[in-house]
Amino acid sequence: MTLLHNISRTLQRRRNASWHALGYDTQVRPETPADYTAVEQLTYDAFNHDAEVRLIKTLRQQPGSISLVAGQHGKLVGHILFSVAHLADHAEITLMALAPMAVTNVLQHQGIGSALVRAGLELCRERGAAAVVVLGHPDYYPRFGFSPASHFNLRCPWQVPDNTFMLLPLNPAALKGRSGQVLYHPAFAEL
Repeated sequence: MTLLHNISRTLQRRRNASWHALGYDTQVRPETPADYTAVEQLTYDAFNHDAEVRLIKTLRQQPGSISLVAGQHGKLVGHILFSVAHLADHAEITLMALAPMAVTNVLQHQGIGSALVRAGLELCRERGAAAVVVLGHPDYYPRFGFSPASHFNLRCPWQVPDNTFMLLPLNPAALKGRSGQVLYHPAFAEL
């Protein structure tokens, strides 16, 4: 085998491992005001419009929001935001809504998004959230334990395919016997 082939195989094995992004000195940390411009540009580039940028500007100011960035060699390469959501008729139950998440286009599929999701879920657990909801790709989020929210008798406020609105219970006892619609921050209605 050639050296190039061996390097290619090694990179492929790492690409399939959850620690791949960390192998490139990826650091996940809380977002700071010094990151705002870079996060907004990263998000604009990932979504090709500014609706998610406006959403981030609103949600990062809300109490209880979790905003994390991923950096490599001093450059921001990813961002994720979790905002407080509630269950209709059960205001005592705090949920977290995962959205939006963006990774630099050239570094996607390298484990950066996974590192952001895992770090964010850990912070949601530490803060005592009952669950995290996400409206996202049904082939991506189940790897973190998400399953259709309908399995927990929870509904999305928008008409979406059942398998795209998912939930990860962090405190299953808090959801027992509860059902209803998830209430997102009003800024989501502008998307």
